[in-house]
Amino acid sequence: MGGFFDIVGFEYKKILKRKSTIVSLSMIFIAIAFIDIRSITSTSYRNSDADVSIVSVMQKDRKVVHSKAGIMDEALIKEAIEQNARLIENEENYYKTEYGNYIKEDAYIRYILPYKNVVYLINGAFENNIENLSTDGVKIINTSNVQPIDTLTEKDSKSFYTRMNQATINHINRLPFLTQDEKQMHFDMLSQVKIPYYNDYNDGYLNILMNMEVIALISMIAISICISPIFANEYYLKTDQIILSSKYGKNKVIKAKLFAGITFTVGVTAITMCVFLLSILLIHGFNGTNMAIQTIEIFSTYPLTLLQACIIATVVVLFIILFYGMITMLFSTLFHSPFLVTIVSFLILFLPGLFKISNKNRFLYQMYQLLPVRATQFSNIFSVYLFEIFGVVLTPVSFYIIFAIIGTVLAIPVSKHIFKNHQIES
Repeated sequence: MGGFFDIVGFEYKKILKRKSTIVSLSMIFIAIAFIDIRSITSTSYRNSDADVSIVSVMQKDRKVVHSKAGIMDEALIKEAIEQNARLIENEENYYKTEYGNYIKEDAYIRYILPYKNVVYLINGAFENNIENLSTDGVKIINTSNVQPIDTLTEKDSKSFYTRMNQATINHINRLPFLTQDEKQMHFDMLSQVKIPYYNDYNDGYLNILMNMEVIALISMIAISICISPIFANEYYLKTDQIILSSKYGKNKVIKAKLFAGITFTVGVTAITMCVFLLSILLIHGFNGTNMAIQTIEIFSTYPLTLLQACIIATVVVLFIILFYGMITMLFSTLFHSPFLVTIVSFLILFLPGLFKISNKNRFLYQMYQLLPVRATQFSNIFSVYLFEIFGVVLTPVSFYIIFAIIGTVLAIPVSKHIFKNHQIES
């Protein structure tokens, strides 16, 4: 037997030489490319022009929004309300159809687009009818025909942050099944949110947070395919007899396999996330780094910028995928077929799609959120529903990371014990 890292290198060679590994890793980067393209083509741009490429159109929109980059202070809020008033007072800014009046593109670009983030927040903060608020999966949007900003005056700019804070408090108080301790923690976090907000173009970070769960899912599928044979192949090829009868087989080889599986999972995930983040930001720009998470999720209580939210979400995804990889290796010690290991691992991934659990049953709901696909979603990582353990309230971020670390640490000796002590078939 060679040295420990020689054995690790041998395990890596076995992983990387499989055609399934090449296909799986290629699948990750194809998915990233698809998401990058879709992030451009699936968006409606205001500076539309048949003679200009869609990338140029996107850059024009970004330039317009970025023109109002800076502190979202009273002056900017007042300006947004004032420009909206100018828009609606002139009928020439609209074209009429049988379905109603619609804003002309040039009018929208002039009066609304530079202030789109401010308008979004105003329409959420000043909405009195909560039935007009809905969600598109990430952002809370106002669905009423007459937007709150249409009824405001410049004087209302003075009360924006007061209304913003009260609207968030009201939102938390209205949510069903939150305990008083959870509400108090939200209020404590809300008091740490820095105001005034910063305004800029934020489509890059919005696309990252919207698509992170997709990249996480594809990564877990690929990693499961790559590492499921680590132990199961030894059973299948009956080389487990040779390994366990060798001088170092019951210790060094098993540890090397576990080390290879863990480092492969971490390495692939880290590279995938870096490529994903950089590709989106290179396309849409790095603007929006200092913007509050509230500019995407208006009633969020988390005192984070979009950059901080992306970093934290990436760390959570890394730990969850590591835990998932460790579970896959545990299955690899239990089943004698790599194909069966992959199928069982896939069931864990796609199980959440088969049923839903109401947050009314908090224990089952929280256990449901620990499934890998659920735990890598932006809406769950920064969920309003927190975890309370032994009287201590934890955010999903903290709980997911702690859970993943504990699960990984426990799975390692169990995997080692199962493979080391299994009955060798003759």
